[in-house]
Amino acid sequence: MNFRISRPMGRVVLALIALVPAALSAASLSFLEAQQVALSQSRQLVAQDAAMTSAREMAVAAGERPDPMLSIGIDNLPVNGSDRFSITRDFMTMRKVGVAQEFTRGEKLDLRRQRQEREAEIAAAGKALVRSEVLRSAGKAWLTSYFLSQQRVLLQEQLQQARQQLVASEAAYRGGRTASTDTINTRGELLLLEDQLQIMARQLKQATAALARWVGNEQSRQPLLGKPDFDRIHFVIDDLEGHLTRHPDLVMQDRRIALADTEAHLAEANKRADWTAELSYAQRGSAFSDMVSLGLSVPLQWDQARRQNRELAARQAQVEQVRAERDDMLRAHVAEVRAMVDDWQSGLSRLQRYREQILPLSKSRTQAALASWRGGRGALSDVLAARRALLDTQLQASQLEMQTALTWADLEFLLPNESRSAP
Repeated sequence: MNFRISRPMGRVVLALIALVPAALSAASLSFLEAQQVALSQSRQLVAQDAAMTSAREMAVAAGERPDPMLSIGIDNLPVNGSDRFSITRDFMTMRKVGVAQEFTRGEKLDLRRQRQEREAEIAAAGKALVRSEVLRSAGKAWLTSYFLSQQRVLLQEQLQQARQQLVASEAAYRGGRTASTDTINTRGELLLLEDQLQIMARQLKQATAALARWVGNEQSRQPLLGKPDFDRIHFVIDDLEGHLTRHPDLVMQDRRIALADTEAHLAEANKRADWTAELSYAQRGSAFSDMVSLGLSVPLQWDQARRQNRELAARQAQVEQVRAERDDMLRAHVAEVRAMVDDWQSGLSRLQRYREQILPLSKSRTQAALASWRGGRGALSDVLAARRALLDTQLQASQLEMQTALTWADLEFLLPNESRSAP
């Protein structure tokens, strides 16, 4: 019986087939998607935004003069004699209302505002640092889960082959073609693989939990597809020191230097005292005249050598402290990154050797041992040993690839704004 599909139905079928890749893609989690989700769900970035908003609002307030002071009181109230507690009969008794205003120097107001703006800049640098950490940590969690999943597949394939080998060896033993030791060895190999697979399952569960910390439980359990290209990094290795001056840690330290320098200038400005003006109106009894008072007050900085000068010296020392810490931080980062670059380059070189030489040789050895056993010229123990060596080599290659990729993630997301791989 011939079965024919009408043209409209054919179009529907083709449309459904075209949607299959999209549906499969939607059900997976790529490296970049994991980073995007981690950024969108990060509460640390929300906290840094709040810190920036707080500092900017404080900068506006810090640039304003202090609020005026309102004073209300009674002066010279009698407490004994015939006029006691009277506010009108004694000519010296006055009901007074006044207002005082401190006139802060404009230079100080500008420096106070600048200090809060420096705090906002530090919060902005902190946000860049947090973003770098989120991208790096989420990426490394994804890579760890990805490669452990691959290693689990390797173990499952070897376990399936070992089970098939066990069936074949038992059949050969019953047919009198092999000794019982072949079956015993195969069972032992099977138990070792099952134990190794159990260990791998535990490691993968822990890695999935670490990934869920960044993308959530539901997405962490999706298939991981879209491995990044970790054969190159985004910065020029020859100009490492110049490159690392833009590292979020160094940028934040530069902002701290600017803050400390502003505080030193503010301490120097505090050596010039501010004036306070006060105006008051005093009302006496109806038989006496009302009074108006006007006054100016200023702090007497009579011991600047022990107070204002010491504060200025302390602030200047803090500037030198932060600068020295910044220089040491740059040196530490340069040394650390150089070591990571060496590890990454060495890992790439070793991976090439594994792919081009070690793995093909190990596979050839396994195929030769299997062919000899099937032809009756070799022992099953040789096949098991060759397969065990191949599995160990494959796992070593996968571990090396994972470690190289993790080192690449540390390097690639040092400067997330300049990274080729950042979302």
